[in-house]
Amino acid sequence: MDSGSVERPVTMREAAVEPISDKGSGTVCDEATLAELEVLLGRDHLKRLLSLLVVEIHVRFPAGNDDRTAIAQDAHALLASSGSLGFLDLSRCCSVIEQACLKGDDIAIPLQKGRVAAARALTALAALGVRE
Repeated sequence: MDSGSVERPVTMREAAVEPISDKGSGTVCDEATLAELEVLLGRDHLKRLLSLLVVEIHVRFPAGNDDRTAIAQDAHALLASSGSLGFLDLSRCCSVIEQACLKGDDIAIPLQKGRVAAARALTALAALGVRE
């Protein structure tokens, strides 16, 4: 930046740097969704919602829980909140977990993939400067 430039606030979209994703893993966070939400809600309100998502990610799918009903409920709640905020990979994983629970299918692999997607979402949220 040259000395005559005026620094302006960075938008959530710019903070995302890229469609936050890992090679071959799908989009962690859709930057267009973040940008639209920032315009609609304002940056401060969006950051509060993203902070709530961080908390929610931390409380869902605790290790050692084998209650399929609770896991399905956790998946459904996280599917909705993560999807509405643009964390599409996590939302998709939660959908798979919920459906596996409801159908009586094995949930070990979907749950592991969901935990990986949750960790990736937390990394992306940290990159955006979002904290609990």
